[in-house]
Amino acid sequence: MKILQMLKTLVAATGLKVLLLDKEVALPDGARLGVVIDIKRELSQDRIWMVIDNLGREMMIPVERISAVANKVILIDDFLSTELAANKS
Repeated sequence: MKILQMLKTLVAATGLKVLLLDKEVALPDGARLGVVIDIKRELSQDRIWMVIDNLGREMMIPVERISAVANKVILIDDFLSTELAANKS
C-alpha cells in the first residue's frame, strides 16, 4: 500500500510542476512572495512543497497552503502567521 501512495505523490508532484512552475506567488492582500522555481516532494511523509525564489532568497511552502491558481498562485490567509515564521528559523 505504501508504494501505491508514493506513486500517487509522484504523479501529483509532476502535475503540480506543470501547473505551477514560473507562476508568481501572492497573498490574498496582493503582497508578492516570489516565483515558483521548483516542486520538491518528500515521499516518506507524503508531502509536496513549492520552492519560491524572491530575489535570490528561496523558501519552501507546502502546496496545502494554496488557495487558488490562475495566472498567479494565491495562498490562504493565515500563511504569514504560520509558515513564514517557521521558514525564518
